Amino acid sequence: MKLTTTNFGEVILLTSPALVGAVESVGFKTDIFESKNGTEQRTPLKDKARQTLNFDSVAVQKEVASVFNSQWGGIRHNWAVPLFHELQFVGDVSADFVMCRTDIFSFYDGCLALLKNDTEQVLVEVEAVENDRLLLADVVSIANAELYPVRVCFISGDISKKINNFIARSSISFVVIDEPEIQESVPAQFLADDIYWFQLLLSSGSLEVTLSQQQNMINNEVGVIFQNSDWNFARYSKQYRAVIHSAEDLYAYRQFLFRRKGKYRPFWLPTYEANMRCKSTGFISSVMLIESDQYKQLGNARKHIAVRSNQTWTAHTITTSALVSGSTVQVTVSPALNKNASSIERISYLGLHRLDADSIDLHYQGAGNVEVTVPILEIGV
Repeated sequence: MKLTTTNFGEVILLTSPALVGAVESVGFKTDIFESKNGTEQRTPLKDKARQTLNFDSVAVQKEVASVFNSQWGGIRHNWAVPLFHELQFVGDVSADFVMCRTDIFSFYDGCLALLKNDTEQVLVEVEAVENDRLLLADVVSIANAELYPVRVCFISGDISKKINNFIARSSISFVVIDEPEIQESVPAQFLADDIYWFQLLLSSGSLEVTLSQQQNMINNEVGVIFQNSDWNFARYSKQYRAVIHSAEDLYAYRQFLFRRKGKYRPFWLPTYEANMRCKSTGFISSVMLIESDQYKQLGNARKHIAVRSNQTWTAHTITTSALVSGSTVQVTVSPALNKNASSIERISYLGLHRLDADSIDLHYQGAGNVEVTVPILEIGV
């Protein structure tokens, strides 16, 4: 369906719905300068994220001809693509405004939106977005309507199709032209960087992690071999897998992504492992006894810990540590713990991480469920 809009000119409205399994890619670009000792300096190279929508859609019988003509004649035109995963029911509309939620959906002043029911689809132009409504450029009348944000896109590459006597199934990749900026949400801070306590989901009952460190290997091929590393410390990487079940959680995750800007902005996160074992008893202020566990010999460079007590995590810095016996190390932490030793459930190392990918894929599984997996890398201790 070819339509003319005020802000975007002629666009072709995508009328066939997306099938379950759509993938949205949010892409950033970061230049990373890595020094010999493994420290990094990161520079963001994109002012805005690049959004790509990849999905299959199906046209059935009477729709096949219209879809073919739209694709054949419009493959290099701009398209108006509804965001089917941001559906909300708004009921009967007969005015120049639509009462709806705007806080967690992708509307902005001057954007397009789609009102749709079982028999008709109306593309509307949004003049302004208010807290509880969209102000429209024209009066619209439609009953039992669903509301979708609409992105203006162009088709990247080719359209792949599977056809038979009954249906035509198309696979299309759309590059978004008018992606809006997501308002970043600034989380709690620790040592001037963001800190998060999100849980890492297991895959097949476990979490796969990788410990790596740059390696120089000198092999003279005469029987002598030698190796060393230029990096100050090893790096710890893992997969951050998130399963999202609501529009509110999806918007919060988008805020997290845009706050990170791909690989650019670091954040503190615990290992969630039992990295220290408390030996203290009674009330602990700022001095705590722990099992040695080779901390002074091999782990002394790790100066930040997260302590879980009464199902709550807190962040601390180890200011001093000393071996007081063969199996006991005394550590002084700041800020003070101020809690009973019996309430401490776990002590984990706290590391400075970043996303280890500039492009993040969101997989829409249907029924409001979204799954995202992105690698994260520990770059500071």
